[in-house]
This record gives sequence, C-alpha cells and structure tokens, in this order.
Amino acid sequence: LPNLQPGSTYNISIAAVNYDEEGPKVAVTGDTVIGTPDPSPPDIDVVERRGDKMLVHIPEAKNVNGPISMYRIVVSVELYQQGFIIDNLGNYTYATDQGLPYYITAELDPEDIKNDFIIGDKTTYNGFYNAPLPLTNDLQISLGVVSEKNHVKKIRYAESTKKIILNINEPEEVSPMVVALGAAIAIGVVLLLIGIGLLIILRKKIQLARLQRGSQSMPLSLSEPCVEIENSGFIQEEDERVDYYGNLK
Repeated sequence: LPNLQPGSTYNISIAAVNYDEEGPKVAVTGDTVIGTPDPSPPDIDVVERRGDKMLVHIPEAKNVNGPISMYRIVVSVELYQQGFIIDNLGNYTYATDQGLPYYITAELDPEDIKNDFIIGDKTTYNGFYNAPLPLTNDLQISLGVVSEKNHVKKIRYAESTKKIILNINEPEEVSPMVVALGAAIAIGVVLLLIGIGLLIILRKKIQLARLQRGSQSMPLSLSEPCVEIENSGFIQEEDERVDYYGNLK
C-alpha cells in the first residue's frame, strides 16, 4: 500500500468480491516502520549558567514519523572544531577515553522535560553520566530525539546548536571542606598578624623602660652657668695693724 505514514497503525479489511455478491471481510491490523524523526529537534533554552552547572529548559519536540521516546542532551566543548560527528557520539566516559570534546550528558523521558533540567549535576540518566561542565571553554548545547517502536530505533539531532559563551566571572561552586580550610587559613593569618603586632608593641615598651632607667642613674649636671663672685670684704694689711696688747702695758 503506497503513501502510508511511518510509525502508524492501520486497520486493513479484505473481502472477496464477484459479480453477484461480496464475501466475508477479513480484518488485519498492521504497523508501518517508524522513520527518522521530523522535523528537527528544537533549540534548548538556557535559563542560567552558574559555575560548572547550567539550568536549561527543553521544549517539547514534534515527530510526524513516529513517537518521541527519549530526549538526549549533547554537550560539545569548543576547541578547534564546530559541532560533532554523530557516529562517534557516546557517554562521558567514552568521550574521555577517546579524547572527544563532545558527549551525551543525559537521556531523558518525555515526562522529565516538563521541569527545567540541570546540566552538570553529577547524576546518571539512563546510562549517561551528567558530568560537571568545564570552566575554561565555551560550550555548545544541542538536543536529540529518540524514536523507538517495535524494536526499531531512529535518532535525530538538532541541526543547530546553542552556543554558550564562557563567563569568566561566574563563580565556581566550592565544596564545604575547601571553604572550611580557607577560613582556617584566614583565621591563622589574622592571629599571626596580631601576634606580630603585639610583639612589636612589647619590644617598644621594653626599650622605653630601659631608656627611663638609664636617665635616672646619670649624675646631675649644672643647668646654669657658673658665675664668679668678687670678694669685696675689707682685710687690714699687716703694717697697719694696731698692737692693742702693747698699749695695755
């Protein structure tokens, strides 16, 4: 039968007919093989990027060639190339082993896309590890849809990608242990500076006390100039002295 829609179920009735009458009908139900998903998957909407994580909204995709069974999120780290090779796509571990700058970070059920999704939350989704995002490169995020029916699987990835420019001012999430260690180091440095300051003050006080004790033990010195005093008293010369004892005789 021509012009049948891929991935559809048809009820077909067959009956024998001659010139006089029609025979009994025989009903047959059959499914057509699914085709490659069409149209292309939509772009992922980036809500927020913060450190090694990214909050995204995944729009609902359409497919006229069969059901939409799963959604795939592809992360491509921009190095020297654009896009990715579909035949080489795999999970994060495979990409790391093969040295590939792109990987499938999650495969989600259609129910899972009703809420915003966090890329880089270190959780495994249907066999795909959602690895933390690198902080040193720009990224490309794209969507793929999986259509599967009667043991036949067809996959199509978006023709366009969402480029995410790296923002070097975005803070990286720090573990509590690192925060505690940093706080301990900061407190230690502050205490060390306080100790050095107290030591300097103590040394100055000791030097000042020594100077004060040294000044008290020094001999007193005249603070005024010495003035010579002239003796103007009368002293009788010897030849002018009177012999009072001789006169009494």
